Parts: sequence; C-alpha cells; structure tokens
Amino acid sequence: MAPFFTLSGLSGTPKSPDVIRACLDGEGNWSQESHPDTVSQIRLKIETAWPDSFIERISQDIEHRCLPFLIDMGGRPRGTQLDLFRRCTHAILLLREDKPDDTLMWQHFIEENGVIPLAQLHSILSGQTQVTRQSPVLEGTVSGLERQRTDRAHGPAFDQLVERVATLFGSYTAQDLERVHFEKAPGDLINLSTFLAAGTRWQPEILSFFLTQLPTHTPLALYGVAPNWVYAAVAASTGQQPLYQFDPKLPFGWVQPLAVATSPDQHPDVQSMLVTEPEGTILSIQIPNTRLEYFQPEPFPLPPVPSERGLIINGRLPYWLLTAVIRHFRDQRLPWLATYYAPLSQAIVVYSRTDDHHPGDLLAMPTHK
Repeated sequence: MAPFFTLSGLSGTPKSPDVIRACLDGEGNWSQESHPDTVSQIRLKIETAWPDSFIERISQDIEHRCLPFLIDMGGRPRGTQLDLFRRCTHAILLLREDKPDDTLMWQHFIEENGVIPLAQLHSILSGQTQVTRQSPVLEGTVSGLERQRTDRAHGPAFDQLVERVATLFGSYTAQDLERVHFEKAPGDLINLSTFLAAGTRWQPEILSFFLTQLPTHTPLALYGVAPNWVYAAVAASTGQQPLYQFDPKLPFGWVQPLAVATSPDQHPDVQSMLVTEPEGTILSIQIPNTRLEYFQPEPFPLPPVPSERGLIINGRLPYWLLTAVIRHFRDQRLPWLATYYAPLSQAIVVYSRTDDHHPGDLLAMPTHK
C-alpha cells in the first residue's frame, strides 16, 4: 500500500504531493488566509455525528487517489469515521498535554488499526519547541500554531517531522509526480505554477494579463493550486474549448466541468439560494456535507437567474462544479460574472461583457452572504 497519513489537527503541515481535508467543517488553506470574522461565518460548526454520505464520499476520494497524499482528519473520530483512519498507513498526531484522554484515544486507534505512528507532537501556545525523543517515534513539542497564521512553523520538532515525511515520500519526487500527471494531460497543459514568480501569490490585478497568455482553439488541461477566481476566469474566457482540470481525488485525475442544466429543482445534497441586490444577483451554493459526488446520474440543477444583471457565485465549491457553473451562466449572456473570495472578503470579476467591469476587478460583497 502506498504511504499516506492521517493528521490530528496539524496546522502548518509539511508540503506533500497532495492534501485532502477529511473533516466536515470545511477548513483548509482558505480558513488560514481569511479574516477570522469571515471564517466564523463560513466554517461549519460540527455538533453531531458525521453523515454516512460524507464518510462514503471521503472514502471514495481516498480510494481513488492518484498517488500518496496527506489526509488531514482532525477532530475526535467515532463510529463510521474510523473507516477513514483505517485506510491510512501512517499517522502524525498533534496533541494537547491538558487532554490526556485524547492522547490515549488516538494511541488506541493507532494500535487497534495497525497504523504506523510517525510522530507524536504536543502543541503549546508559547514556549520552547523541542524534540524529546527521536525513535522509534518522533516526540516533542511545537508552539505558536495559531489560526490565521500563514507563516510556516519552525523549530527542531517540526523540521525533523518534515524530513521524515520527505523520506517516506522519497520514492516519489515532485518531478516524478508531475511527470505522471502531465503525461496524462488530455490537452495543452496549463501549469499554473509557471505563471508566478517564486514565493508570490495570485493577485487579482494580474488576471487580465494571465488570460491573454492562454492558447486558443485547443483543449486545455489546467493544473496546479490557484484561487477559485483563477479557475473560474479560465473557464469563462476559453469559449467552447474543452477544459480539463486535475483533481487527485478522482479516477485518472483529469476531469471536465460537471454537466449542469437550468432547473427549478434543488440537488438533494446542495442548498442553493438566489438573492437580488442592487449590485447584482448572488447565487449561494452550499454543500452541507462539504463533499459532492462527481459522478452524477443527471445534470446538476441550477436555478434561472435574471439575465439583465451580473451574478456573484458564492460558496465553497469543487472546482469542477465552479467551472461548470461559470460556463453555464456565461452562455446565458449575463453582463458579468464574479466569485466570492473569502481571503479578501470581496467578490472578484472573472468575466464581463461590459465596459464597467473587467476580470480582476474587486466588488464589495453585499450584506447578504
């Protein structure tokens, strides 16, 4: 079995081929990069057992993995949630010294399910980061793992953890992983990492120029980490060109935007709501279980929207659904389209047929979200 992990609440995880957030609250990179008030409005508060449908879909994602990746599990698993833990080969535990019962619980899970412990670290808000034991399991403390901190953790315990993860994944270099993905690309490869200088982030002001660099009249294969508005803008600007995007959780990795259709019906796993504001229409699409099956028996239903005003898409959507939604409403010839971007607490225009809006423009998000 190829190595992959479960992590209990580890913040600032080391770089890996791919990471899946196997927790119902929907947290991820976006929640670390956004304002705390915005995160509190979007993050799901989990007070009940996880639905079986969520467990089943996460399990499918793990089974369909293209190559090894990290699984950020977190929380206090119970019932069918333990099925996720059993699918892992190694574990990195991040624990609290003031919760010894949780430590015993996780240690029991590891022993009972034959998961190999790689590291057991205790998190402290302040104090010295240190290694207390080297083998057979790395043990020690890490400090300063606070929400909304985007800088990488440091210290001997964290640095040795990175080395151990890198060693375990050593049979798969970053170049090897990308080569496998790139060889299967079903169109002209657009590697998003090549459009940015090292150490920089995507900024809305570069969007218009970026779109001019895309090849035309040929299938495109979009690969790499980028904000939702980058994927949305590519989908909108490329006309009828076939578009593929890479999702390591799905078979073969490369998938096309989901099939969608205008319909008054609601998808059984989704809550959609239209709000009309003076600035434009807001379409909020919420997935309560945070996981949506890609393989749908029928086209995904989208509500009819007013054609005379622009549209803001709001919601944490898989990119293969977001790109489908954007293309659908572009073809409805709406004046402009935008996506809400939580880190900026604003919407970003991704497509426009008017002189008043341009890709990359920022829009203040109306009160109703």
